Amino acid sequence: MKPTTYRSFVELKTLLRSDKTQTPMPSPKPAPEPVRISAAVPDNELFEQSMEDVKPLGWSNTSSPGLIPIEIPNPQESEDEGLQLLIDFVKGRVPIDVVVSGEYVEGAPDPRGRRWLESLRTGHFAVQAHLDLHGLGILDARDQFERFIRNCLWQAYGCVRIVHGRGQHSADGHPLLKEHLQKWLCSRRMSRHILAYTSARLRDGGGGALYVLLKRKTP
Repeated sequence: MKPTTYRSFVELKTLLRSDKTQTPMPSPKPAPEPVRISAAVPDNELFEQSMEDVKPLGWSNTSSPGLIPIEIPNPQESEDEGLQLLIDFVKGRVPIDVVVSGEYVEGAPDPRGRRWLESLRTGHFAVQAHLDLHGLGILDARDQFERFIRNCLWQAYGCVRIVHGRGQHSADGHPLLKEHLQKWLCSRRMSRHILAYTSARLRDGGGGALYVLLKRKTP
């Protein structure tokens, strides 16, 4: 077997230089002759002369598939339907769900009360007493609320209604009394007596009142 020989990098540099001298340089591509345009030649002939070297691809002879017609509903019919729904809403012909009003609240201080939220919201329980806190300050409202709940527990009532208002007459239109009432219902002091609460139906005050389901004392 012939032993492998290695050449130094100096010889490699010499070989590279010799290859460059032997490789022929590519001849420059001749520039196309300028097209002479005469003002007397019509435009269609100029276009044909310009397109002489163009090769057709062949796809332009195939017709494109037809478009599927799209049926656009009459916008006037949609406007008429929306207007009729608005008229029925104003006249009270359409039932309104307080849940989608943006004022609806609910809660279950006792986990067992979650099973009764739907029944409470839809008025399944008869209201046995009610308290109107509308227009009271926070301190007076809390005192009235606690005394009312204690009295209802003593009377063994199950469902009561508390009116708190929507806060429309407050300085910034914010329902502060509504927020405080939810905190009181969930407080450690009162939550042991409360199963659940939801916003009332429209006939009972809607977003301005609460149904409260109380725990009844077992004998």
